[in-house]
Amino acid sequence: MPSSRDIKRKINSIAKTQQITKAMKMVAAAKLRKVQHTAMQFRPYIEKFEEIIKYLSEYTPPQDNKFLFLRDVKAAEIIVVASDKGLCGGFNHNIIKETENLVSGLSSKNISVSITVVGKKVHDYFHFKGIEIKHFYTGLLKDEAHFVDAKRIMNVAIKDFLEEKTDEVYIVYNKFVNMLIQRPTVKKVLPISFEEENGQKQKYEKFTFEPSKEMVLDQILLKYIQMSLYDSFLESLAGEYAARMLAMEAATKNAQDMIKKLTLFYNKARQAAITKELIEITTSIEAMK
Repeated sequence: MPSSRDIKRKINSIAKTQQITKAMKMVAAAKLRKVQHTAMQFRPYIEKFEEIIKYLSEYTPPQDNKFLFLRDVKAAEIIVVASDKGLCGGFNHNIIKETENLVSGLSSKNISVSITVVGKKVHDYFHFKGIEIKHFYTGLLKDEAHFVDAKRIMNVAIKDFLEEKTDEVYIVYNKFVNMLIQRPTVKKVLPISFEEENGQKQKYEKFTFEPSKEMVLDQILLKYIQMSLYDSFLESLAGEYAARMLAMEAATKNAQDMIKKLTLFYNKARQAAITKELIEITTSIEAMK
């Protein structure tokens, strides 16, 4: 059994770790409130944007717009959005698993895949596995997401798509559902395609589009594609802070449980040492008689 001094030293070490995890939880909670507010405000905007594009795309034959035209798929690009840091539970692991499943599915159809990674942790994993990374970005999702970064990254993918170097573009990210759930999500952004919804056409018939529906659609499609990546940035960042807050809360609780157990061992060791000293004193007294 370890000495009481060793146990006491371990208790102090765990207590210091507990202070760190508790502080990290509070920091993550503070950052989450800000990012979650931004993500929740952006959702109605992009959802309404999607509705309008769905409506306008009905009036534009796919072959007349480069972003709507479906062609034979020979190459695809996957933009993976994750985090630069760990200590956030299964946040990055879930993204890695979802990406591997997508790559496997595309490869089974003889589609070549290139990967763009936003986030150091996923990049390190793929690098360790020997998977080639086309583009890598880090330091973009620290405290907040910026549209200019999403626009810069997506413009590279759009350029490759227009030059027919890739035929499809996907985004893989964690969608923030609530404090407990961050759902791994795959979204195809190029070419753009939507499922038809009943009642949608009638909903926008009362609107007038100038100079024409086709020209309005042509102008807003590019922005929508860029906004899709920005939306994934916001969702991923909110999910990361939620996952880190829960992970640090669990770590703090585990540290407290360990301290309780070690304190019990410490008391037992201390009591055993005292009992041993009393026995030695009593034995010495008896020997002196």
